[in-house]
Amino acid sequence: MIKKSIISFLIGIGIIVLVLYIVDFNEVVPQIQQLSLGYFLLLLLIELISIVLSALKWRLILRSFHVPMKDILPTIFVGYLVNNITPMGFAGGEPVRACIISKKRNIPLTSSAASVIVDLFLEIFPMFLLSGIAIYLVFMSGIPIEIAIFLGIISLTLSILFFISITLVMNKNFSLKVIQIFIEIISRIPILKIYSQKLREDVNEICDKFNYAMRRHMMDPYVLFFGTLISSFVWGLRLLRTYVVFMALGYPVSIDTVIVVEIAVSVLSFLPLLPGSLGIWEGASVMFFVLAGVDKAYAMSATLIDRVLFYLIPSIIGIISALYLGISVSRLVSEKIGDDKIELEKLSKIIGS
Repeated sequence: MIKKSIISFLIGIGIIVLVLYIVDFNEVVPQIQQLSLGYFLLLLLIELISIVLSALKWRLILRSFHVPMKDILPTIFVGYLVNNITPMGFAGGEPVRACIISKKRNIPLTSSAASVIVDLFLEIFPMFLLSGIAIYLVFMSGIPIEIAIFLGIISLTLSILFFISITLVMNKNFSLKVIQIFIEIISRIPILKIYSQKLREDVNEICDKFNYAMRRHMMDPYVLFFGTLISSFVWGLRLLRTYVVFMALGYPVSIDTVIVVEIAVSVLSFLPLLPGSLGIWEGASVMFFVLAGVDKAYAMSATLIDRVLFYLIPSIIGIISALYLGISVSRLVSEKIGDDKIELEKLSKIIGS
């Protein structure tokens, strides 16, 4: 996994360098230097509030297990770290945080796995709404029609995800397939190999428990209402962060443009191609902003500042959080941790008691 991660990082950095070359690095640096400490601290506060709200949403889903924020927050940061250092997109970080919280709080893995899926499901409703608004804004604001077509594809993708989520609740066979995929993902992360071996032995029983957990979480009106409400606030903060970045650079853009570009790029980031969508996010953001009429140097400057806030800083905090939880960061990405029959007690020493 280390080799894959390094190669993926190099590809991502190569894309960023290429975009910087096309935009002209000498035009970007002066724009970034305009960012004042006051604006940076404001942007950092916005990002931290959005992360805390995301943690509260997950805690809401797990409320029957009474998980404290002191375990939820660091686990979320470790999930961000894994997403950002492995070329598996959300498929990497979500199983990791499900396994960590299961181990730390003695929660059935089926329930913790269901909770992270429901957590992602609650992101769909705000994205549906924002996608509809974005498509409307494209036609009303004179933004190129190509973006509207892409947003239409996004809406179709979200519809498919919504259908999959509902099917998970209603169809046991489909749940079984999802669990098998979940186990396969876990088996590719060295530190979690023991979980995959243990889960394969009891897959049918796990499927029943997982299906029950999904029904309990997704059919809970309290979770659906407040979870969706929190997700909407988080999305609002993401849009606000990007809007404020441009303000900080002295190049204000319309909120219409921010909504359209953020929705388009966010969906691209779900693709498990490069660690943390490194390079993909930067290239797509600049392309969409330029199509919307934003100066390319300002588009690149704003994108780089944005990435420091929600990629670099959360990753650093993720490393600190892993140490706090007693998790070996190196083993999260190491090629292997020894014999495949590693005992559960050894995993306990890695994750912590």
